[in-house]
Amino acid sequence: MSSTPTTRSARAARRRRVQRRRRLVAAVLAVIIVAALAVGIAGFVRSLGERPDPSVDTSKAAGAASSLAGGESAAPSDASRDASADTPAGAPAPGVDTAPAVDAALAVLADYSDAARPTEDALYAAIETLRAASTPDEVSAAQTQVDQASAAVKTDAEAYRAQLAQDAEGTSTQPTGGDVAAQMAYLHTYVFDYNTAEWGDYNSYGGDCTNFASQGLIARGWQNDRTWYSKGAMWTASKPWIATAAMAAYFDQLGFSYSTQDDLDRVRVGDIGLFNWGETGASMDHTMTVSKVEYVPGGPPVVSFISHNYDGEFRELTHALSVEHTDSTVRIYHIP
Repeated sequence: MSSTPTTRSARAARRRRVQRRRRLVAAVLAVIIVAALAVGIAGFVRSLGERPDPSVDTSKAAGAASSLAGGESAAPSDASRDASADTPAGAPAPGVDTAPAVDAALAVLADYSDAARPTEDALYAAIETLRAASTPDEVSAAQTQVDQASAAVKTDAEAYRAQLAQDAEGTSTQPTGGDVAAQMAYLHTYVFDYNTAEWGDYNSYGGDCTNFASQGLIARGWQNDRTWYSKGAMWTASKPWIATAAMAAYFDQLGFSYSTQDDLDRVRVGDIGLFNWGETGASMDHTMTVSKVEYVPGGPPVVSFISHNYDGEFRELTHALSVEHTDSTVRIYHIP
């Protein structure tokens, strides 16, 4: 059945009312959503302003505020007290550097290598303790041990040197002590660039080794005497000045003691080594000056020499005796 105009008009009116309600609901929802977003954004912005600046020490700021207000600083919390209590008193301190002190103690072992072995061993043990120290208290205690052991090494070596000088008093014509540093500085200066203009060069006549060692003794403070001398020019020197066997006889005449390769405990820089190469027979063959003595824990020291002929600054003893030559021996005369 067809609709009447009235019926159609009523339906249209209902549709319009439904559409208006829908538009109203949509508008209300839109307003609610916009309001919610606005509130959320404002809160977020406020939260940014409330967050502490990481570059600001808030504890200091709080303390300052309390001071300005005339109040006292708050007592530390239990948590903070517990955290500080958990820090061990012996924790390693940053920046503890024992290397300079260790190097200084090792230098004592090198400079006073003629001390008795037990005192050297005690110093080395103290050095190892210092190396292992990791806290200020440990370093302080170890440094005290090192200082005491260093003093003992120096005292022992100096007593030994004084005894050498006393033993040579009645027989030696040379001054005792002398400047070992000047002796070594001279030898290192002219080991490769010979001081020929002042002292000549005997390499073409059997070797310049003893002439060179004699020059070092002059730099140390020795003086020409009636047995050991050189006027500088070629062939103006006595045999003890330029020949190994004659120098050994001269040292014996002066009353000097010596060590062999089997007992190196009392050897020090500046002493003179006189060598007999086994393959050449019974006569002495070569002269060198001790240039370095290195402490070795649990074993004999490493002794090195400076010389002419086999020009070099640190020719190691056992290598020279057993590798470069065979069945060889050495007398290392202690120069008082």
